[in-house]
Amino acid sequence: MLDSSVMRLIAACVAASMICTVLRVRHPELATTTSLATGVAVLAALARAIATQAPELEALGALFRRADARAGAAVLRAAGIAIAAELGAQLCADAGETALAGRIELASRVATLGLCLPLAADIARSLGLLLS
Repeated sequence: MLDSSVMRLIAACVAASMICTVLRVRHPELATTTSLATGVAVLAALARAIATQAPELEALGALFRRADARAGAAVLRAAGIAIAAELGAQLCADAGETALAGRIELASRVATLGLCLPLAADIARSLGLLLS
């Protein structure tokens, strides 16, 4: 189900991109509006598609809670950071602010690294115990 939804969204985005290319020549403001409207529609459709996956996400959360709650939380936070950063960077790039888009991507990488450092330290300690 999710695969077919994604394929439809890709097709809609490609069509909107072609429309924006044609509009941008004479009516750049309409091209920007069309692009933003398409982006909002895609996000809404993705939210509905992801909502159908709620049972699987709950099962994944239960597995994380049984294994290591801190590791599971870090994985979910990292996924959230990646998605939010990608969205923000794309919006900045669409607005012509590629430098800001790059700073968003850098900030997300630093945040993800900071999030994972305690887990990496735990792994290193565990390896140290196993090797000694």
